[in-house]
Amino acid sequence: MNFTYKSFPNQVYFGAGQIQKLPSILKNYLHNPTDKVLVLAEARVQAHVERLETSLGKEVVHHFDKIIQHVPQTLVEEGLKVTNKLQPKVMLSIGGGSAVGLAKALALKNHLPIIAVPTTFAGSEQTNIWGISNEEGKTTGRDDVVLPQVVVYDPELTQTMPQRLAVMSAMNAMAHLMEAVYSPTGNPITRNQALLGMQQLKKGLENIAQQKAFTTEANEQILLGAYLAGRALCEVTMALHHKAAHVLGGSFGMQHAEVHTVLQTYVLAYQWPHLSTEIQQDFKLTLGNNPPLALKMLAENAGAPTTLEEIGFDQADIGKAVRIMLANPYPNPAPLVESQLLVMLERAFEGRV
Repeated sequence: MNFTYKSFPNQVYFGAGQIQKLPSILKNYLHNPTDKVLVLAEARVQAHVERLETSLGKEVVHHFDKIIQHVPQTLVEEGLKVTNKLQPKVMLSIGGGSAVGLAKALALKNHLPIIAVPTTFAGSEQTNIWGISNEEGKTTGRDDVVLPQVVVYDPELTQTMPQRLAVMSAMNAMAHLMEAVYSPTGNPITRNQALLGMQQLKKGLENIAQQKAFTTEANEQILLGAYLAGRALCEVTMALHHKAAHVLGGSFGMQHAEVHTVLQTYVLAYQWPHLSTEIQQDFKLTLGNNPPLALKMLAENAGAPTTLEEIGFDQADIGKAVRIMLANPYPNPAPLVESQLLVMLERAFEGRV
């Protein structure tokens, strides 16, 4: 009960129909007839952009529809040329992590406020983390200027996600929450928010498994869990799971959500003997008596992969992956021992909990 906690300020609108409030939210930033809104969104959400044009006027809304994963530097430069010419008062991102990622990269330079409307469970809309990629790789950092001021969560926008993608995105969010529970920079507030998020994700994933469909109820439960997962990612540091996932994704070209989905079972098993009795009990109360196995069954029953072999990772690369994971030390509940990490990835390859 002795801790330091920084809460990050933003306004959240959550629930069915909240997207209808977007015009009135935007009007708070528009004080003159000539003021503009820059909308950063893929062409697939054109219908929402057109509704804004009807409400605010076509001359007010400018749609930039070039959204590219990992936010290339060339795209940022193109976007900055647009903002310099347009001089908008606010940026609106509608989409997943790539759309809000572009808004953040632009805000680093132009300091414009961001309103985010997520269409996936990425969680990036709740963080002050930015990333820009180029030929040498990806540069990331933290800056409060990139934290969206307003976030509108409307389940209508996530309901169209394919079921398998929704499940893996939910498990990706679960990974953020799992590491927040035992984060060395955590506290009672962040831990209990993380546990609440895990409960919501568990309910949603169980609903999908039972109904064999991505139902409205599951969507809303997972969306709330993803919101809390984004907060967790912003407020506390991550550990082994995220290091391992980023190594497999960045160095071996594995798909982000698939890697997160598979790894967390085996990472939690690795951490387990080194977690306090209190935190172990938190996990058991939330997930069941065998939390690592419970995570595997949540993913498997809802139709997601649970082994590295399933997602195409080459078993011969396990040693190289572990060496990269150990290259830059970082805080973690369990000691990072090469021989034990090799066993962890072998188990993840074979599916042994």
